[in-house]
Amino acid sequence: MLPLACRVSGLLVEFVVLMVAAAQAQPPGPVSELATIRGVVLDRADGSSIADVPVRLDDASEAVTTDADGRFALSNVQPGRHTLYVSIIGFILVKRAVEVSAGQTVDLTILLSEGTGTYTEELTVSGERYREQEHAVPAQQTVGSAEIQNLRSLLTNDPMRAIQALPGVTAGDDFKSEFAVRGADFDRTAITFDGVPTTFLLHAVRQVEDGGSVAMMNGDVLDGITLLSGSYPQRYGNRLGAEVDFRMREGSRDRMQTRVNVSATDASVVVEGPLGGKKAGSWLFTARKSYLELLLKQIRDEGDNFGFGFSDLQSKLVYDVSRANRLELTLVAGRSRLDQQTAPDDVNTISDGRNSSQLANAAWRYTASPSFVLTQHVAVAFNQFSNANGAGFDLGHGGGRDVTWRGDFVAGGSAAFTVEGGGQLQWQQRNGIDREVLSVQGPSVAAQDFDDSALLSSAYGQMRWSPGPRLSVVTGALVNRWSLDSDTLASPWIQTELATVGSFKLRAGAGIHRQFPRIDQSAGLRGTTGLDPETAYHTDFSVEQRLGADSRWQVTLYNREERDVLRLPDTELRVVGNRLMPQSLTSRWINAMDGYARGVELFVQRRSSNGLSGWLSYALGFNRYHDVTTGESFDGDFDQRHTINAYGLYRVTNRFSVAAKLRTGSNIPAVGYWEQRGESTFVSASRNLLRVPVYARLDVRANRTFNYRSTRLTLFAEVLNTLAHDNVRKASPSVNVRTRQVFGLFETTIPLMPSAGILLEF
Repeated sequence: MLPLACRVSGLLVEFVVLMVAAAQAQPPGPVSELATIRGVVLDRADGSSIADVPVRLDDASEAVTTDADGRFALSNVQPGRHTLYVSIIGFILVKRAVEVSAGQTVDLTILLSEGTGTYTEELTVSGERYREQEHAVPAQQTVGSAEIQNLRSLLTNDPMRAIQALPGVTAGDDFKSEFAVRGADFDRTAITFDGVPTTFLLHAVRQVEDGGSVAMMNGDVLDGITLLSGSYPQRYGNRLGAEVDFRMREGSRDRMQTRVNVSATDASVVVEGPLGGKKAGSWLFTARKSYLELLLKQIRDEGDNFGFGFSDLQSKLVYDVSRANRLELTLVAGRSRLDQQTAPDDVNTISDGRNSSQLANAAWRYTASPSFVLTQHVAVAFNQFSNANGAGFDLGHGGGRDVTWRGDFVAGGSAAFTVEGGGQLQWQQRNGIDREVLSVQGPSVAAQDFDDSALLSSAYGQMRWSPGPRLSVVTGALVNRWSLDSDTLASPWIQTELATVGSFKLRAGAGIHRQFPRIDQSAGLRGTTGLDPETAYHTDFSVEQRLGADSRWQVTLYNREERDVLRLPDTELRVVGNRLMPQSLTSRWINAMDGYARGVELFVQRRSSNGLSGWLSYALGFNRYHDVTTGESFDGDFDQRHTINAYGLYRVTNRFSVAAKLRTGSNIPAVGYWEQRGESTFVSASRNLLRVPVYARLDVRANRTFNYRSTRLTLFAEVLNTLAHDNVRKASPSVNVRTRQVFGLFETTIPLMPSAGILLEF
């Protein structure tokens, strides 16, 4: 009996142990009461699947990852309300609320926006991996939010740095946001922000040739930037060269979320969320404060004590009043200050330079039907600046105001025919005074003084005809009138696209661009009444082919003929008849030059949600001018013959990525009358003979994310000018008037420099 009792007892113990183990291995409740969550993770931009994405429930310590098709499955889920966390480097952090019932299988589609976009459950894609803002335009490039993050640089946090890496763009001054496109400088580039043209959104020191600048925009709130390089529809007009369009994204309609970004040079915060109980709108607010001046004082020469700092904010409200009516309000404001010590006899050097700008843009969009949309904007913009020397003497001040009304409509009569049109009224007021002190204790003289206003009125119409899937023709015209000039001028354009054999596309475009004189060129001490508008005749031709689903190559030929280009004569030191001619303080603007810009751009790009993305471009360009009043011929101020711009991003794991940006070029002329003799530089009789040495800069960046339940932390590490190339820019030199030798013509820019930052999302 005893052995039998022991055996029974042993079986009972074993049974209890097995029951306890089973209870621990399975969640409480019958298996039939558990649920399953499965789904697919897609790139919202083009609908492609994203592999290796971690997906986790709020009450789970481990995450599953998506397969090669972007699919995932979570089994044994307790019934009730859960939060699904989806996080992969380079895309937004998604927190998706899910309600499941016992025994239910829930199928989800998770759409990830790149960079700092917002979450939405609506997928509206064209099937094109490469975003195009304008149909059939031969040369256009769009950078998305993720590319802006990696290209803007931790040092400056400047989204305009993303444009500097695009094909045909020249930018060899590390301290400036400004750039040139195909030899046309920044003043000849149309800048639009959320559908309104503006020129004020730069942190800069005004009236300074060799200063610095930073865009008055936080890249964390931009949806994308588009560059149109040559012949394109001129809805905004009044510029000879390219157009750059900045689009501020909407806030999140899903939930309130916050991003805190801290780097070695600035700190910023982005807060956003839904608006209204039914989430019919959204709000977004960002503020940014730099401490760049502290860094600049470290990298500049000892005793220079140079500082430049800025702060800005942007906000956007969007509200759907009804299914057909949407209201938007965008606000931008910022200010910057230059603070540096100067020598007592340096009476014409700015010691205290201040600049501030504000923009308010209200928009109403009326969608009468899927085939008719009307948009109207009312915007006001302001700018104020002042400059003083070390003694507090006013070296210059001024500002301006813009009041803009703009209306645009799109009407689609059929799938093959679309009509667009619109108009704009923009009242501009500008004033400014620029003084030069003649001696330490002597009087001053005004080198420029103007105060005037003018009205720019325009109207445009465009139609697009697509008789079949392979052919598209776009033609239109803009009519402009500038109240300081009596002329009303038309600027027509035409673009065509033909899809030939396979994936080949041929695009061609032509158009006439016009640019009216600025107010300071028409009024004041330097202004000349009756100036003719500058005119440019654009022609572009491109060939493009897709290489599989993710890659493409493109070759673009361009030619721009310019007429009646403005020049302020006799303002540059030069030699005439073996005599050193001083700079004139009384000359006035004149239509003096004709010129051209022509060349070829080669471009290879890969865009993928998985693996390597980026581009490589090479541009060969020639930009020359002839002054019909003096007989001079010279290279353009931004004539860079050879330009290589490249960018690459590689996702090593779902939490770690590396990016690199290369910009190199033969560089532009050292603008002015200079020549090299041996190791020395002298004033010359010929313009733009001497060039700034070759520019080369490689920036490398690494990004690493850490997930902590409902929070994500991203660490950034960046090395600027990794190759330690000694890049220089043209400075304001000193000249020995007896020997004509020039000193200090070049100054170094950013050396090899590491930087780091953190981003916290919750």
